[in-house]
Amino acid sequence: MKPGPQFLLLLLFVFLAPCAIRAQEVPAGEVETKGSGTNNVPPDPFGGIGPIEKAPEFSRTVDRARGSFTLEAKDGTYVPGSHFANWTWSMKAERWGNFYAGLVYDSMRPKLGVQLKIGNEALLKSYAPRTNPIGKNEPLVLGSVYLPKAGDYPVTLLTGDQSNVPAFNVKGIHFQPAPEAEPLGQSIDGTIQLDAKTATTYAEALRYEPKPEKNCLGFWKHKEDWAEWVFEVSTPGTFEVILHYGSGAGNVGNRAALLVNEHTFEFDIADTGGYQNWREIQVGTVELTTKGENKIAIIPLDLKGGALMDVQKVILHPVK
Repeated sequence: MKPGPQFLLLLLFVFLAPCAIRAQEVPAGEVETKGSGTNNVPPDPFGGIGPIEKAPEFSRTVDRARGSFTLEAKDGTYVPGSHFANWTWSMKAERWGNFYAGLVYDSMRPKLGVQLKIGNEALLKSYAPRTNPIGKNEPLVLGSVYLPKAGDYPVTLLTGDQSNVPAFNVKGIHFQPAPEAEPLGQSIDGTIQLDAKTATTYAEALRYEPKPEKNCLGFWKHKEDWAEWVFEVSTPGTFEVILHYGSGAGNVGNRAALLVNEHTFEFDIADTGGYQNWREIQVGTVELTTKGENKIAIIPLDLKGGALMDVQKVILHPVK
């Protein structure tokens, strides 16, 4: 059966209608932009990513190398093997606390398995990738280790092949202070609470004291020791900065500065009647404009007595 004339007209309309619509979309005298309209090219997955916000640096100079130390390869014992190599050191820890353990090395291999054991406290495993032969390489952080006390610890490094040769050359193990917990996120009412255990103590004596009756930063005996909190801000705004601290008798004249990004607040430390007799003081009011990572630090200015103070926490209350 042959199709009738009405069917043929309908078929012709179906094919010609899109062309007519397209002709109306492009005004006379203009050229249609190539690639406009629907196509099979997927959207750029990185097209909507803008620059990452970064909070300003501290207005005071701080020493992030303080409290770090390295076990040099020359001070260790190396024993090669047919399928692995063994390095050993005797480490003397000056204080307890949490540390990042990093491998310092040069390598031309794509990757090599490594395993680090520190006393009975930690067993860290990773793969060491090829390093940059013409640039400075930071230590490869294998993980964190908690040292429960000061003293001597045996350290052993196993590598999946020889590691005292040009293809893979171990230079040492680097230890850097680390926080003992991650800070809580900004609460639903905008408050930010920074507990003592979430601070990094760049120090030789200052450390986090975990006993329930303390739960604070203590042993603040050196003017060069300082503490830092790195935290996330989800809702920027203006905040009151409240410090919870304690100080014992005889520490008259102590003074410190609290750094919030580029802002600096200096304050006197009063005797609170005991190191765990906590007092709240409003250090200042600050505007946080960066959404994302922000930083707070406490640095001593004057240390007259046996210790600067104990710090329980820092709280940022939003100003409504």
